[in-house]
Amino acid sequence: MSSLLAGCGTQEPKSIATPSSAKKEGFPPLTPVNGTGQLASNSASSFSFAVFGDNQGDQKADQTAGTMFKAISSHQPQTDFAFELGDIIEGKDPNDPDTLIQQKYNDYIALVKTMGMPVFNAPGNHEMDDSNDVPNERMHQLYQESVAPLFGAFDYGNSRFIALNTEDVPAPGQSIPAVPQGYQVSYIDDAQLQQLDADLAANTDKAHVFIMMHYPVKPMIEKNSLNPDSLQKLTGILAKYDNVSFVLASHEHLFYNPQDPSNLTSIAPFKAGDPTVYLVSGGAGAKISETPQNGGFNHYLIFNIDGDNVSVTINRLDG
Repeated sequence: MSSLLAGCGTQEPKSIATPSSAKKEGFPPLTPVNGTGQLASNSASSFSFAVFGDNQGDQKADQTAGTMFKAISSHQPQTDFAFELGDIIEGKDPNDPDTLIQQKYNDYIALVKTMGMPVFNAPGNHEMDDSNDVPNERMHQLYQESVAPLFGAFDYGNSRFIALNTEDVPAPGQSIPAVPQGYQVSYIDDAQLQQLDADLAANTDKAHVFIMMHYPVKPMIEKNSLNPDSLQKLTGILAKYDNVSFVLASHEHLFYNPQDPSNLTSIAPFKAGDPTVYLVSGGAGAKISETPQNGGFNHYLIFNIDGDNVSVTINRLDG
C-alpha cells in the first residue's frame, strides 16, 4: 500500500495532522469553507439549511452549480447555511498539484461564495485522492490549506452537525482493507470512528444529529457504498444512538431515498426518535449517472427544522 502515502506530484509529501493523531474525546470544530463567512451562534429550535453534492467543477458543471447556488441564496425562508457532500473539484491531478489543484479550489470558492452564506463540506474522493484513485497525504494537505478541516462538527440550534472524511490515509503501520471488486477505494480509519462514537455519546441531548459524508451508507448501487469494512464499523456505531436523524451522502450523481425508492418528489416528515433516514444527493452539477425516472436530475435539498420535526424538500433545477 505504499502508493497510498505517495505524493500526487514528484515532491515529497508533507507531514499532516491525520485522524490518527487527532483527539479521541470527540470531533474538532468544523469551520466553513474558506471565505464563505462564519456561522452565527443560534440556540433556536427553528432554522433551515441546504444540502447538495458533486459539482466537480468543469465549465458545464459550474454553470449548473451557479444556477443552483443562486436558487439557494434566494430561497424563502432564507437558509442559515449550506452543506456540500464532497467532490467540489475535479481533482486527481498528478501534475503540479500546488498550482492546478489550488486554482480549482480558488474557482470553487469564488463560485460558492455567491450564495452569501457559510458553506460546509464533507470531502469526497475527488478532493482526497491522487491520480490512482487512492487517498493521498498531499491532497489532504492541500484541502486543509485551501478549503476546510478534513472532518469535524458543530452545534446549531437544537442539533449537532458532523462531517466525516471517507477517504482517510492509513496511519503508519496500517493499510486500507481489501476493496471488493467493482468498489472504489474508501476508508474511515479507527481513530476517526472512535472520535465519532465519543462525539455522539457526548451529544445525546441534541434533538437531531445530522451526519454528512461522501460515500453512501445505503446507495442505489451497492458497489458505490463505503468500503464494507468501514461500513460495518460505522453502522455499528450509529445503531447505538437514537438521535441520529439523517445520514446524508453523495458520490452517486442522482437523488436516492432508500426508504422510499420510487418517490422522487417528496420525503416523509421526520420526528425526533424516528429511525435514521439515509439519503443520497449528488445532483449539484457533475454528469448525471441515471435517467430522471431513476433519480438522475440536478437538484438540492432544503431542510427545515422546527423543534422535534424535520421536513425536507427536493428542489429540482428542471422544475
